[in-house]
Amino acid sequence: MAAINKNHRFLRYIRSLTGLLILLALWMHFGPTAGVLLPPLSDVYSNMIDLAHRGWLLEDILASVYRVAMGVCLSFILASLLALISVYWKNFPDYVAGGVEVLRPVPPIAWVPLALVALGVGDRPAIAIVALGAFFPIWLGMVQGLRNVNPSHLHAAASLGCSRRLLLTDVIIPSALPDIAHGLRLGVGLAWFCVVAAEMMGAASGLGYGIQLFSQNLEISRMYVYILTIGILGYTSNLVLEYISEQLNSWRD
Repeated sequence: MAAINKNHRFLRYIRSLTGLLILLALWMHFGPTAGVLLPPLSDVYSNMIDLAHRGWLLEDILASVYRVAMGVCLSFILASLLALISVYWKNFPDYVAGGVEVLRPVPPIAWVPLALVALGVGDRPAIAIVALGAFFPIWLGMVQGLRNVNPSHLHAAASLGCSRRLLLTDVIIPSALPDIAHGLRLGVGLAWFCVVAAEMMGAASGLGYGIQLFSQNLEISRMYVYILTIGILGYTSNLVLEYISEQLNSWRD
């Protein structure tokens, strides 16, 4: 069974990579005739090499990755604390749901001006916006995971004299882990959207800042370098989280 699942995952990755290659092939075909809005892929590649050689690309990547990592960690910690309360107070998510559902539809970019006023310019407002945007899918994933815990597993563990700590670590968390991992993947994807929006409006570094700078200077090829970099980083982070999730849930096979 494990070998079958590994082959299935490998084929899924191959199909995903095939779709990416098709997209690049279409770009190579239509790029030379698309005008200024879609520069040739060769121009984007040469600018990527130049920006990497100057060190600008790596500097902005590190700045954005730091903000995304810090924001996601903060939102995950907060959601975990609320989920821990929910383990022992089952109606707690219902009391939180009203506020969550009112705030969740608000685009994170709408909070950027307020974050700039409250936290100034730099890392802190960007991290705050990332944390706010990533919190909702992570929290909803944890709530859904707790609701999907099989009651018979809880009863069986209690009948065997399982302690509260062991019930949490060996029954509840493993059962909820697939939904938690799914929420985390959605949260990280939204975090990249949030950090770019925040950096465009209130930062002097990062991939979002680079996109804003190059677009204002009409350096379209360099702007596409940063757009592609964000896509690659988001794609890679999703693959890493998916792999970690599958390893943690391998016992289900």
